[in-house]
Amino acid sequence: MENNLREGWVGIELSQIVQYRKGKKPKRMESTPFENSLVYLDIRAIEKNVNEQYVDRETSNSTNENDLIVVWDGARAGWVGKSRIGALGSTIMALSPKIDKGYLFHYLQTQFSYIQSNHRGTGIPHVDPDIFWNINVPIPPLPEQHRIVAKLDALMERVERNKQRIDKIPALLKRFRQSVLAAAVSGRLTEEWRKEKGISDDWKEKELGSLTTLVTSGSRGWAKYYSESGSIFVRAQNISQEILDLDDIAFVKLPSLTEGIRTLIKKDDLLITITGANVTKTARVEFEISDAYVSQHVALVRLKDIAFSKFIYYNLISNLHGRKQLLLAAYGQGKPQLNLDNIKSVNISLPEKEETIEIVRRVEQLFSFADKIEGRYAKAKVMLNKLPQSILAKAFRGELVSQDPNDEPASVLLERIKAEKEERNGKKKAKGIKNKSTSK
Repeated sequence: MENNLREGWVGIELSQIVQYRKGKKPKRMESTPFENSLVYLDIRAIEKNVNEQYVDRETSNSTNENDLIVVWDGARAGWVGKSRIGALGSTIMALSPKIDKGYLFHYLQTQFSYIQSNHRGTGIPHVDPDIFWNINVPIPPLPEQHRIVAKLDALMERVERNKQRIDKIPALLKRFRQSVLAAAVSGRLTEEWRKEKGISDDWKEKELGSLTTLVTSGSRGWAKYYSESGSIFVRAQNISQEILDLDDIAFVKLPSLTEGIRTLIKKDDLLITITGANVTKTARVEFEISDAYVSQHVALVRLKDIAFSKFIYYNLISNLHGRKQLLLAAYGQGKPQLNLDNIKSVNISLPEKEETIEIVRRVEQLFSFADKIEGRYAKAKVMLNKLPQSILAKAFRGELVSQDPNDEPASVLLERIKAEKEERNGKKKAKGIKNKSTSK
């Protein structure tokens, strides 16, 4: 590392710039504070900043605000966080840095994957001391450490704000799509269009059942007909996203010709989940499927006039229209259900065919606009997720802040740390000899 470091920087092993304390298994643990107690800092307490357990202060290794916390054992072994006052959990270690705490915190964040991929243990992973303590840390002059930390903290805060900001986009787009659907199936979306065309506002109220030639569902007991190939079997999970998704396909060997004819899926059919957590989720069959059937958890709706298929689909996925009616009709506490009469009874306000064509065109145009924003959001999210590592890498190459030739070189700082460590060890040794002599 030395050859790649900026002038005034020094690379040194982690063990040379920290002191550490390991957590203890508590003798007493309570769910509420008691006299002379401390909050017990396990991984949940540190990450979530919650107080759930309390232990005796006298029999614990406590932390201070200048410590860094390292998860030593478990699935998050190698994770580093900033400390809070408490008692170290049995799987936690506290580091007391001899350099800028924030600088070491940010650097160890970049080493998390390295530490995790080189852990010890086949059951419960734990940090490998030979890996951890020998991590080579690039040390800049102390004033430069402070400048780097200030810059990193500001940049990371900005990245986090931007993440929070763009993470609102999916919910906004969801509301936007629902607003479009509500306007579409209520007639508001084409209100001006009707005036221009001189078309009546008088939409006809129809029950869905009167617009269909078939409303059915798959029979029970098809599980025994599952196979590795054969006919496609559409289950509730295949329509959970309001589209017919055949990525996770089940196959069946058709039990009988009669059953196959009854539940065979055709293009422009509507499929509605009628049991379980996704009850009311609806998809439209937008393409020809040669050999596919619905399960008992899915209703198949076939229209008399497929020209209305998309419009009725929009109605059924509108939270203020078809979906609202289906949700109100659903029954059963643990596992909500719909029966076929519930589906047939859904009220649909139906315009003339010419207007449904215009409504579908406008909805598709607006949804396409939303899809483009969603695509940009996905790309932005990927970039933002990568940005912290990019910023950190730049910081530890010495490229994030300017250097000051008047800064004391890191080598001088490390000499002081080394001298302090030797003095500490000397005092410990002298104390040990004294105690041994006294005991005689």
